Amino acid sequence: MDKIDFNQLIKTILVDENIFKPNLTSQLSFETAILEIKKNFKVLDLGCGCGIIGIALMKSIPNIQMHCSDFDANSAKNAKKNFIQHKLTADIREGNLFDPWSDKKFDYIINDVSGISSVIAKNSPWFGNEVPCDSGEDGSNLTVSIIKKAKNYLTKKGSMQIPLISLSNVQKIVNVAEENFSDVKIVKSKDWFLPKEMESLKDKMNELKSKNYINFDEQFGKIICKTSIALCKNLKISNE
Repeated sequence: MDKIDFNQLIKTILVDENIFKPNLTSQLSFETAILEIKKNFKVLDLGCGCGIIGIALMKSIPNIQMHCSDFDANSAKNAKKNFIQHKLTADIREGNLFDPWSDKKFDYIINDVSGISSVIAKNSPWFGNEVPCDSGEDGSNLTVSIIKKAKNYLTKKGSMQIPLISLSNVQKIVNVAEENFSDVKIVKSKDWFLPKEMESLKDKMNELKSKNYINFDEQFGKIICKTSIALCKNLKISNE
């Protein structure tokens, strides 16, 4: 297995305008996936954006069958350009969540579609008109939907990983994961400071926190958030 420096790889990746840029979640997702994916696995990167996670995995693990998709046509095109630039071949499709993959089952699914409260998203530097976040007030809608549908696209022993952002209802997402998988563990976590330009949202964030929709800490006048990756194994319900 080749050792890939993810941050160095980012510098070689083309990210067109209005395409979601690689971030901490991307890095933690790669660091999780590389420990779980084996040679010859069929892998799906759901919500691939520019394609960096799939590229990093193909450079690291021999003979995996990489599949990538994004609801945004420009993101799918951007990912294709990056795979070609790195001389790698993947099945890249455009479509909403699992819609492009009705003919496939996977050994491993990377949920690359994270969500945060829509109240926060529309005032954040991460989501613009071309990068919507339709995850609802508590930020869980997309992730919950993906977890519930995953059983139809995983092999009998397949696994998936999901991002957990503290600006969403993490406990609700974990509860749904535990309803569908018998083994759910948080394997990666990292704290980060809320960008300064978002500090004006503090009152709205406190309101969401009081509803248990989001969570955050405060230290030295700074708001501290957390990104985690949960690994989900052993489907409780198999469609095979």
